[in-house]
Amino acid sequence: MSIIEEVHAVMVESGLHSKKATIVVAVSGGVDSMALLHVMHCLAQATELTLIAAHVNHGFRIEESAAEAELVRDFCQRQGIVLEITELNMPQYLQHTKENSQAASRTRRYQFFHEVAAKYDAEAIALAHHADDQAETVLMHVLRGTGIAGLKGIVQQRNEKNVELIRPLLRMRKNELMVYCQEEGIPYLEDSSNQSRYYQRNVLRLDVIPQLERFNPQLVSSLCRLADIAGEEEAWLQQLCQQRFVQMVTKTGNSYVVDCGILNAEPIALQRRLIKLILSYLSQEDVVSFEGIERIRAMSLHDTKSVSRLDVGAGLICVREYEQLRFVHIKDYENASFSVAPLLVDQEQLPCELRYGDWSINARIIDKQQQPQLRSKYEAVFDVARLTMPLVIRGRKSGDRMQVLGLKGTKKVQDMFVDAKIAASQRDLYPIIADGTGEVIWLPGIRRSSVALVNEGTDWLLHLECEPYVEQQ
Repeated sequence: MSIIEEVHAVMVESGLHSKKATIVVAVSGGVDSMALLHVMHCLAQATELTLIAAHVNHGFRIEESAAEAELVRDFCQRQGIVLEITELNMPQYLQHTKENSQAASRTRRYQFFHEVAAKYDAEAIALAHHADDQAETVLMHVLRGTGIAGLKGIVQQRNEKNVELIRPLLRMRKNELMVYCQEEGIPYLEDSSNQSRYYQRNVLRLDVIPQLERFNPQLVSSLCRLADIAGEEEAWLQQLCQQRFVQMVTKTGNSYVVDCGILNAEPIALQRRLIKLILSYLSQEDVVSFEGIERIRAMSLHDTKSVSRLDVGAGLICVREYEQLRFVHIKDYENASFSVAPLLVDQEQLPCELRYGDWSINARIIDKQQQPQLRSKYEAVFDVARLTMPLVIRGRKSGDRMQVLGLKGTKKVQDMFVDAKIAASQRDLYPIIADGTGEVIWLPGIRRSSVALVNEGTDWLLHLECEPYVEQQ
């Protein structure tokens, strides 16, 4: 296949070729981006595609940068391609910010491409990364230490800010692009900084890869094939992880909770992915290292009768609360001990559905003949005639006690929390149900009192359901 046919095939894969799409083509003036612009222009002439060229002068190489801008401008004028150019003073910017030059330049460059895309209502931004770039990227990730996600290297297409980033040349070698430019008479300039061994990528391209090609002449193709395989497997594993996340993880307030036993039953690979996925919902930063994930896994494996916590980074912590792991921002965890306003429920309000903090509460009066089979400790029934209304749903108070059904005397609510392994951070938020006299009659999910028990003389029942509120994922 010719380069034009290859790019046409990629455009068909991307779903952009069959519609009247506007595409921004990022053009530096180098051989790869000039080849891409020419190929896309050829396709646009035969289709309904609209091209906008976008060029960034970073201000690093004054004379060279001016020549590149002029070359791109002249080519676009001759071909009738709309061109947008911006000039950045990156040396001055970096002097003030002290940021990494390559990372900062990339951020500012992509910011401009997105501004151009927004101006012309473009569906996609086409970038000129090729197979040699892919091989270098995969090798860099291997040297740094990576999992499957890093082995996939540069992806051919992804959505960013509602615009598709596409790389139509990702399967082509740079020497193919040079031959194409020479045959078609396409002008280009070589960036002198590409020969500088100051940058790791250049050292890999100039020195390391040529040495490795002595052992495998098809090294670049092999690394690109590895990226393709890893990309497909990464996508499948991530989809599987998303499915298990929905099944295993509960969102309560501003935190995510997973049962340790359920987590430990999963394959280790899935455990690691699930932990990373949970943290990604709490922070946009890549906050945790491989070692950090392993420490979290170790927390879930150890038997414990108390609470322990691990600082994850970026203001996040993982807390082991008895048989659960809770992932949460430190500020949300430390500020969790606040009192939710008490709720009063009088007989005239029934039936009703209420929220108390992170709990959902349903209350209704029913005929004894309709008495339901209680499914869990999160349901209870009381004899309406023997119950003093209104009910009060509130947080704990110092000295709270309850006359527990089946026990003589009363028991401290604090002791029942400990017995039930309710974490200290959750006790102030736990709903306590009291009657109109202030007597505690029920701790949902833990124990109920002997107050207002249903018996043969009962005619009407108060049916209560009080469960942790679960948000739909």
